[in-house]
Amino acid sequence: MSGTLPTSPAFQSVTIKSNNPNITTISTSGRRQVKTQQSQFWSFTAAYPPMNRSQWAPIAAFVVKQRGAYESFTMILPDYSTTNGALTTQAVTTVNTEAIGATAIELSAGSIDLTGALKAGDFVKFTGANKVYMIVDDVNFSSGSATMNIEPGLTTSVSSGVQIDYKDVEFTVFLGNDVQEFNTGLASIATYELDMREAL
Repeated sequence: MSGTLPTSPAFQSVTIKSNNPNITTISTSGRRQVKTQQSQFWSFTAAYPPMNRSQWAPIAAFVVKQRGAYESFTMILPDYSTTNGALTTQAVTTVNTEAIGATAIELSAGSIDLTGALKAGDFVKFTGANKVYMIVDDVNFSSGSATMNIEPGLTTSVSSGVQIDYKDVEFTVFLGNDVQEFNTGLASIATYELDMREAL
């Protein structure tokens, strides 16, 4: 692990991709057969605004320190790494031990009643694990209990009492290319686009 990507300057735009490798065969009759690889991962293309030398230098230094795709690092997505729901500071934990592949996770959050606590499209992760999941249905708490539906299914089992991260969710990623190119133009203004892939 080689640090956390600097948050300043912020990305100008980010393309988020959900990758689901499958094996698909189509017969001459047109019948399709698909086998899932159960290996979903996130990838990102982040574009920076034009930067002067002092803004560009810490980004360039951090990227070079990664030695291409060799190292992994953490990254927070502006806006999207925090829930769009109504939860703010409430601790949320798992109720049961959940097996690999589970997509419906039982949650506990004290005794709160809260509709839209977490929203479909939110990113979450389980404390102590690297994998980030997406919530696919709104999560509503009643008397402190709720079910959280996620995709993909759990890549590792999760014990009961594990906390859910829903604010400033960190993605563990590595650079998508071993060659990194910085473009400079007039007045020492640099432009840069960063390709990253989730490290599992």
